[in-house]
Amino acid sequence: MNPIQKAVDDVKFRIPRPVLQKAFIDRLGTWRNNQRVSLDEMIVSTVIRPRVLVDCNMVGGSQVLVSLNGLLQEKPTEYMTVIHIPKERTEGKSINSVLNVGFVGLAYLASWAGMNSAGSFATYGSSENTALMTAAAGMMTAYDKIPMVSTARCELIAENTICIRDSINLAPDMTLRCVLANEENMNNLQLRAYKNFSKLVEYAVKAYIYNTLLINVDQGELQGGAQLGTFKQVIDSYADAEENYQDYYRNVWEKVAFMQDEITYMRYMKLILGGNR
Repeated sequence: MNPIQKAVDDVKFRIPRPVLQKAFIDRLGTWRNNQRVSLDEMIVSTVIRPRVLVDCNMVGGSQVLVSLNGLLQEKPTEYMTVIHIPKERTEGKSINSVLNVGFVGLAYLASWAGMNSAGSFATYGSSENTALMTAAAGMMTAYDKIPMVSTARCELIAENTICIRDSINLAPDMTLRCVLANEENMNNLQLRAYKNFSKLVEYAVKAYIYNTLLINVDQGELQGGAQLGTFKQVIDSYADAEENYQDYYRNVWEKVAFMQDEITYMRYMKLILGGNR
């Protein structure tokens, strides 16, 4: 089960079925009802994809390293370089934001970290890379000049197109650190974040129901003189759903989206606690 389906199932448990039916199905008219429209699909296409997923991509995603080796570099000016990254290198996803461009290729990073061709740390802890040698190398490099290994003067100017604004000569084999959009069905979410995502969807659905049915319910009571009773009470109880959505998104979901991406969270913890050189 993906997070979207889990959220839809939770919504159907928390919101009365007649209210969901009225907001998402009955409003379509008789002809659409005869086409056996799925309530689940209407919730997804009306609320989750156009609103919730868009908001989730604004503050979340997956941080990755993308090789820029072999890509065409355009130079509109002497201090500007534009590179378009095909989606084959970004797992078929769009880039949400760029963090920095490193002037060292992924192959060199792997060899520096002691990784073999299979991607495992084969030399870590061996006689060539002992704790004593690591400390000695750190002491020696402390007296050296700080090398220019990356730049954060880069920005996203179009879909999967970055602009590097720096005066240095760029190497052909560079590495882009960026944040990709969430997977189409939010499958990149960790299991423990499912409940938080469901709560965000619940507030969004309640806000949609309130905005969609409020006027119709009042008109039905005024024009037809009908006593809507419990149905109207349920709709009125969703009056603060939009505010709840905004508060939950800002105070809870932004933190969940940040911490559930392992690479982003680990880099943050290293920044706070420090780590090996």
